[in-house]
Amino acid sequence: MAFFVLPLLAVAPLLAQAEKPHVLFILADDYGWGNMGVHRRDAASTPEEQQGKVEVHTPNMDALIDEGILLERHYTYKICSPTRSSIQSGRLAVHVNPVNSAVTSRNYDDPVSGYAGIPRNMTGIAEKMRDGGYRTHIVGKWDAGMATPEHSPKGRGYETWYGYYQHANDYWHKSTVFLATGEIDACLNRMRDLSMHNETYSGPVRDAISLSAACQEDEESDPGCYEEYLFKERVLKIIQISCSSYYA
Repeated sequence: MAFFVLPLLAVAPLLAQAEKPHVLFILADDYGWGNMGVHRRDAASTPEEQQGKVEVHTPNMDALIDEGILLERHYTYKICSPTRSSIQSGRLAVHVNPVNSAVTSRNYDDPVSGYAGIPRNMTGIAEKMRDGGYRTHIVGKWDAGMATPEHSPKGRGYETWYGYYQHANDYWHKSTVFLATGEIDACLNRMRDLSMHNETYSGPVRDAISLSAACQEDEESDPGCYEEYLFKERVLKIIQISCSSYYA
């Protein structure tokens, strides 16, 4: 699932008596080291360092770090789709998806790995969590494949999903813009990229507010016009339902 700027994975125990801990994974997409307040606390006396300290305020993330563990020695990838594919599959990006290719990219000679995203024969974290007795939900940016149903969040083991498939999205118009990716897709970047699935439905998000003429005429006429607001509300609902079910 994506919260903050993008995907958030939330998994809740399937059975309360199992006493499994809830797991909430938050991924802030393409987030810079210097964009975290915890890295600005001990700023040097130079004007540049002091200016950075004044500008960067991330109290919520800093609090999570202070109450938990900050891991800073690791390998990651410089762009989003390989990193996301790596997180979902548990494999180093170079063995899964090394490039930010267009979602329509295809190698006809390779029906298993010849698509953008995670190869079809690889299992993912959601599938493993469900095998362990968890419910799985994801919100926000996916960017780990969409060429076939097997590449989608549903095909990767998520019971519900609310988000978008591609590398980036316009917060208000819910479509990819050329400046975000440098690419023009088959729909000339006009496809409304905001979808969902659950037990009974799979398709575009059915949301009267963000689809209304009011949002088209005035982007700030209602909080629901803004994509991140929709993600936040969805995440909070999942957490509330999961906790109430767990402690019932």
